Amino acid sequence: MSGKLILYNIDLSPPVRTVKTVAKLLGLDLELRNINLLEGEHLKEPYARINPERVVPTLIDGDFIIWESHAICAYLVDKYGKEKDCALYPKDLQLRAKCNQRMIFDAASLFVRLRDCSRPIFFQGHKEVPQEKIDLIYTAYDILEEFLAIDPFLVGNNLTIADISASITILPLEIYAPLKPEKHAKIIAWLKRVSKTIPFFDKMNLKCVEEVRQMIHAALEKNRHSS
Repeated sequence: MSGKLILYNIDLSPPVRTVKTVAKLLGLDLELRNINLLEGEHLKEPYARINPERVVPTLIDGDFIIWESHAICAYLVDKYGKEKDCALYPKDLQLRAKCNQRMIFDAASLFVRLRDCSRPIFFQGHKEVPQEKIDLIYTAYDILEEFLAIDPFLVGNNLTIADISASITILPLEIYAPLKPEKHAKIIAWLKRVSKTIPFFDKMNLKCVEEVRQMIHAALEKNRHSS
């Protein structure tokens, strides 16, 4: 590998932490360049020129630029993964297709619901989260519970980048819609399994999630007292 991989970073972002988790599992060094979303740095130059979608994370590998966390993770495993890392993004076409499907579910269902709850609070002054949005989260949980009906992980018996991305999204989703042991036992067990499989999982995520929880509560309180 020539030169360091550059990652535009904000610790509180689940997609960013997903990429950092995969990179650490692969033994890769990242040069982190922090970008403040709440202050709108992602909307300005030079970042807007690097990433026209103006989202995080963005990875730069030499003269190659890629964004969207799932795409980044797949790229990193394919390019830099050793033989022992192959299970993270299976080479078997059917397992890989299943892994891709689970990652698309994370992007299009889990993360969309997280974003749809959070953005109105921080950027539009909303004073509460509508019940219908919370109901949509629980609908996504029900689907995830079915995904885990047979296998210990989302793609069979081994941890994949689909597990990493979805589990890191679930943690802040629980701020809005806590998992219920009587309904989501498989998800709860799976989260514990992911945490046990990735030794640094809790250290990388739990403090950030708690900080986000406090920010959400503070923003809601501020919005409720504003005119």
